[in-house]
Amino acid sequence: MPSRRAQHEAGPPSGRPTRGGATIRRFCAARDGATAVEFGLIAMPFLCLVAAIVETALAFFAGQVLDNAVSSAARQLYTGQFQAARASDPPPPQGKTTQQVALDAFKAAICNGRVTIFACSSVKVDVLTMPDGGSYTPGSPIDSTTKSWRTTPTAFGTQYQDPGSNRIVIVQAAVEFPVFFSFLNPNTLANGKRVLQSTVAFRTEPYQ
Repeated sequence: MPSRRAQHEAGPPSGRPTRGGATIRRFCAARDGATAVEFGLIAMPFLCLVAAIVETALAFFAGQVLDNAVSSAARQLYTGQFQAARASDPPPPQGKTTQQVALDAFKAAICNGRVTIFACSSVKVDVLTMPDGGSYTPGSPIDSTTKSWRTTPTAFGTQYQDPGSNRIVIVQAAVEFPVFFSFLNPNTLANGKRVLQSTVAFRTEPYQ
């Protein structure tokens, strides 16, 4: 007659599930914490999508702010107020031309008294005059090949052609705007920043 110790070492009776197998089956059938696991799987993509939407909305808002600022400053050109103020400017400092001084003053007019969510001091502006009866398409401020600021045929943000009375004027401004989801933002530079642009075209008043 076998001893109890021998029966115990022989294992459980045939057909009865082992403790390990029962534990695995209970684990597979368990549904506790399923919601937490599902949220963990979708939380990161969802939060990234929300952040990208907020960032894109901020970029559009910043673009609207830039449009308003450029339009307001361009009105001073339109009425001749800006040109008249330049007539009383002192001689330009050494190393600068009258056009460069005027361009700096126009940039200051864009940023004057405005709350912006971009680096207003970094705004690049071109003020160009066009002949009557001609056609002109403003060039892109960005070199599409290098994804950097245009340097040829003229460097963007360096031109100021003093608009006279009853002249066609094109004001083109652009500024970098930092973004984290550059793949969702158009006009992205090589440094990962987005470019906000604003262009205003008008004919100055016959103020003279």
